[in-house]
Amino acid sequence: MHRRSVWVVMAVLIGIIPFLAACEVATPTPTSEQPGQPVSGLPTRTVKPIVSFTPRFTATPIPSETPIPSETPIPSATGIPPTLTETPSPTATATIEGIIQANENVNLRIGPGFTYNIAVSVGPGTTLGVLGLQTDDRGFDWYEVSYTDEDGETQRLWVRTNLVITDYEDQPSPATPAQTVSPGATTPAPTLDANRITILAYCQQKNVRPPTPTTNDKVYIEWSWFVARPELMQEHLDNANYQVRLDGELLDNWDAYGTEMKQEAGVWIIYWYYPVGKLQAGEHEVAFRLTWDEPITDGYQEFGPGTRIEADEGGCTFTVTEPS
Repeated sequence: MHRRSVWVVMAVLIGIIPFLAACEVATPTPTSEQPGQPVSGLPTRTVKPIVSFTPRFTATPIPSETPIPSETPIPSATGIPPTLTETPSPTATATIEGIIQANENVNLRIGPGFTYNIAVSVGPGTTLGVLGLQTDDRGFDWYEVSYTDEDGETQRLWVRTNLVITDYEDQPSPATPAQTVSPGATTPAPTLDANRITILAYCQQKNVRPPTPTTNDKVYIEWSWFVARPELMQEHLDNANYQVRLDGELLDNWDAYGTEMKQEAGVWIIYWYYPVGKLQAGEHEVAFRLTWDEPITDGYQEFGPGTRIEADEGGCTFTVTEPS
């Protein structure tokens, strides 16, 4: 019985405990906080601040050096250039005498070459002062001479060396190089007229009958020289003195009317065609004479001083008629 009482008590206690727990939850404990305010008993979530990383140092750029401006030099005063006083060229004084040697008047030219104008013509025996020597581009030698005219005026002119007797020694000319005849500056040979009449200067020696031109025809006087080898031609040109006359008048500047050297019939030859224009009606005479300053050869025989042929001479007589 006693055991039975114990079990009853335990059953009662088990039934009472849940009831008491329910009563405890239903009845809240009064607090001093007002309605609408957060319960202090509940913790509030605090947002932690965002940590920003502060760099330990900021690189400070090294300042570039500011160049120190260089000092601007003070310009120096520009001096006024002195006025140049033109120094007059000294008048050449001739130390060597020369005498014209010819059978007729000789032309004195303003420069060393046949292309220069004739300044004056002087007679045989005229005395000149020889100043210098110069060779033109065709190989001809010229003396620079001092010539005094009748009025006492002195001029510096030029004359072929073969026309002057002088003791002047071969030396460079004091003349300025600008007076040298440049290649290509010589007067070219004239264009031959297709209807020209050519008279051979030594037709009598060659037994050639000359033509009979009329007063309307353009007449040319012809002569030539040939050599066996081309290198011998220059030797001839350097020493040759052609004196060709028509009715006694010298045909000057003959070397300007030569053709180019060419090979013909096994020889090398140059022709000269000297234009004399239209002639008057009547008989005309050509006198031809060729001499040399030094002995030369054409490859077949020798010519010039001391040789068997010291001069080559010839002539031709022809008649000009009125046109029919």
